Amino acid sequence: MGRVTRMPHTGRHAREGIGEVETLAWLLDNSIPIPATGGRRIGIDALIGFVPVVGDLASAGIGLFVVWRASRLGVPRVVVARMLANSAIDLTVGAIPVLGDAFDMWFKANTRNLRLLRHHLETPGASTRRESAGLMFLLVALLVVIGLIVWLAVSILTIEVG
Repeated sequence: MGRVTRMPHTGRHAREGIGEVETLAWLLDNSIPIPATGGRRIGIDALIGFVPVVGDLASAGIGLFVVWRASRLGVPRVVVARMLANSAIDLTVGAIPVLGDAFDMWFKANTRNLRLLRHHLETPGASTRRESAGLMFLLVALLVVIGLIVWLAVSILTIEVG
């Protein structure tokens, strides 16, 4: 069995792929104008997110198509990892009732992922240092949050037991 590779696509296939991603990102993040807000828009991601748990999971699943398509178009792995991080942030924070729905209207992970895809398709040899730094920041932030949660749990247990 042959090895699966991620070949950079050019020409018609790349245009079709990015066209699909643009349409999906627009639908999920910007397809619905909000009247009297000066042009502010939301997408069906924000609406689907109002359905607890199932809505957030469905929206994240649909959004993963953007990441999958970027991967198939030959975007560097660190950029795909950054896209997955954007999707994970959207899913995690979006799952918080009310606050998460407001966050979904602002964060727009699919539009962010589309921007990353476009950048790396338009400048194939571009440095991925920014994406690497962003991933390192997210990792450090995650470790700090985990540390705070552990510290808080230990403090509460100490108070309860002692």
